Amino acid sequence: MLLADKLIGHMVPVRFALFAMIGALGLLVHLTTLWISLKLFGLGFAVAQSVATAVAMTSNFFFNNQFTYRDQRLTGLALLRGLAAFYLICGVGAVANVGVASYAFTSSRTWWLAGVAGAVVGSVWNFAMSSVFTWRR
Repeated sequence: MLLADKLIGHMVPVRFALFAMIGALGLLVHLTTLWISLKLFGLGFAVAQSVATAVAMTSNFFFNNQFTYRDQRLTGLALLRGLAAFYLICGVGAVANVGVASYAFTSSRTWWLAGVAGAVVGSVWNFAMSSVFTWRR
């Protein structure tokens, strides 16, 4: 973190850069889950988007806990409380995510573009609120 801060800290906070990289990985998890839900399980788009959002939120929480907030890593019961707080905080972003994605899908019928649009909407909210409420010092 110290080296990364020296390299890019003057341009963008390192913690946000890590959060964004994990978010990009989460986007891959999200799109993969969305595709599987749509193509293999035959779910409707809104349900598939909701499932993909939940899977991506869960993976993002554990990766962020391990890497982004390593110095504030949650363990034991605090990990479960943190996951619950992360779900609550990101739930607001998830509602916006699914709403925007569903609207985009009805407009364009391009599932991956709609999925990306939905995921992007919640990302800034998720970072700001999870920094304050999930991994607070």
